[in-house]
Amino acid sequence: MSDAHLLPPNATPLERAMAKAAHLPHRPEVIRQLWNPYTCPLPLLPWLAWAWSMDEWDPAWTESQQRAMVADARRLHRKKGTAWAVRNALLRSGLESVRVIERPASAGHWAEFDVDVAVVDRPLTQSAMDRAAALIEENKAQRCVLRTLRTSLQSRGALHIGIQLLAGDTTTVYPLQPQDIQPPAATTAWAFAAHDAITTTVYPMP
Repeated sequence: MSDAHLLPPNATPLERAMAKAAHLPHRPEVIRQLWNPYTCPLPLLPWLAWAWSMDEWDPAWTESQQRAMVADARRLHRKKGTAWAVRNALLRSGLESVRVIERPASAGHWAEFDVDVAVVDRPLTQSAMDRAAALIEENKAQRCVLRTLRTSLQSRGALHIGIQLLAGDTTTVYPLQPQDIQPPAATTAWAFAAHDAITTTVYPMP
């Protein structure tokens, strides 16, 4: 590798080292990988997040979470200052349920809003609430004012329902008992009626 450079003779050691590093044979495809959140080496991923102005970074995140956060940075910046950005930031922090209520009915100003958050099957600590409030402040529009931050705990469980239906008929079979069959006696009756009438008219003598 050539040590040719355009530095003056009185260049500092740092300037000479930077000039030497600039002459390294980096291929364009290698540099392109450094700007890709899915191909960037893991030790350099925090620097890529810094270059894309990410608002939060947690070294405790897994590698997949870190790469997903960096990949989503541009979309978050485009929608920052909206209710979507507030809700998305809270969901990424680990809250299972987030509801942003814009312009509540009882609000005194149109720029006020409420946020309802909930966790499922785990405790809700004060540090988690402080982090949620900070995320809301970072992602909301500056003209908007958080009026109320409500929290709740939810629990999930299995509900088992069983039902049994029994239906049937009871049939009793008795042994055959033969009996004599006697038909009822037939009764014959005759009836006759006659009616006769004579009409007599009596006139006075002349």
